[in-house]
Amino acid sequence: MSEAEKFKFEAEVDGECRIRIPTDLQKASGALADSIVTIKMRPIMDQENRSIEIQPKMPENFEFTDQVDGEGFVRIPEMIVKSSGISPGFTVSASVEHVLMEEKKEPAYKYEFLDKVDAEGRITIPGVIRSSAGIDSGDVVSIRLRHVLDSENRPVERIEELVDKFDFSSRVDEEGRITIPGEIRESVPIALGSVVTVKMEKVLG
Repeated sequence: MSEAEKFKFEAEVDGECRIRIPTDLQKASGALADSIVTIKMRPIMDQENRSIEIQPKMPENFEFTDQVDGEGFVRIPEMIVKSSGISPGFTVSASVEHVLMEEKKEPAYKYEFLDKVDAEGRITIPGVIRSSAGIDSGDVVSIRLRHVLDSENRPVERIEELVDKFDFSSRVDEEGRITIPGEIRESVPIALGSVVTVKMEKVLG
């Protein structure tokens, strides 16, 4: 059994789109208040307790990083809420993938995130990930494009077919943004309003 399998749990999404890590699992995994955790999750039941089927070409799991609050809650990012169709009252199956205490740093490759592309082809690395991985403005990060939804929330299939062709590097600006190269945006395609899931590979400095 892997570490992640030991730390699996189910939780109901609350009115603020948060899920609570069970107390016993907080202690077992070290995901205590103020620690930074990476959560992998997928919706399994809606508000009516009806099973949810994964739609074709949609990610099987969504991954995010957040800081655990004093009550053991982590907040599901807005982009994941929209892309997955999750809403308050849904039940998710989740696992604690990584735990990081505030004063330590975690390699960049531990992190995956999702964001909406702006008019300049940029996405923003979440602040909690920049802090945890020690990423500063001016650093160059290596990125792998994992999944793309177009502006109407439809999956772009070319990513699965040609994923190795869509790796790229970008310099982090002062607001924590990175730019997806124009040739990749044209090839996929990726446009204003597309929602992309990317995997951090490493920080090149």
